[in-house]
Amino acid sequence: MNIEFLKYPIGKPSIEKQPENARIEGCIAVIGRMPKQLMEFAKSLTEEQWDIPYREGGWTVRQVVHHLADSHMNGFNRQRLAVTSAEPPKVTGYPQNLYAMLPDYSADPFLSVILLASLHEKWVSFLNGITDLGWEKSYYHMEDQKIYSMKESVQLYAWHCQHHLAHIRLVLEKKD
Repeated sequence: MNIEFLKYPIGKPSIEKQPENARIEGCIAVIGRMPKQLMEFAKSLTEEQWDIPYREGGWTVRQVVHHLADSHMNGFNRQRLAVTSAEPPKVTGYPQNLYAMLPDYSADPFLSVILLASLHEKWVSFLNGITDLGWEKSYYHMEDQKIYSMKESVQLYAWHCQHHLAHIRLVLEKKD
């Protein structure tokens, strides 16, 4: 299989600057569905599959699941900062590859699966309650050196959900 497909099995994100409301609603639905899909995958994985990388040099499924929790906690808080700030707040990235080596990334992955279920339920409640003015807010990501509007951010995190679910699916479908 080609390396680009293994890195981006659903393709790179396609983010619209001014998406229709239906697209935003669809993204919120993706964010809402992801934990249930993840739980279904998690229940299907063997003990060995948790520690198989989705590609050579890539993270293991266990690391992907813990990464999703870290990333989405950051994303949820970035969006909350954006909506509650008068000016776009400056947000930082985090050293994802270093986090993937931390001791908690060896922990039971169901800890992060359960965390994501609660987080996403709260996140969807937040997203569904944002006013039109709130959707016009944004944050400045210092690592990316880019302003992300709320509408762009929700599309990015919906893609992120599907992106990493596809990585897990690669391991589930891997034939020896």
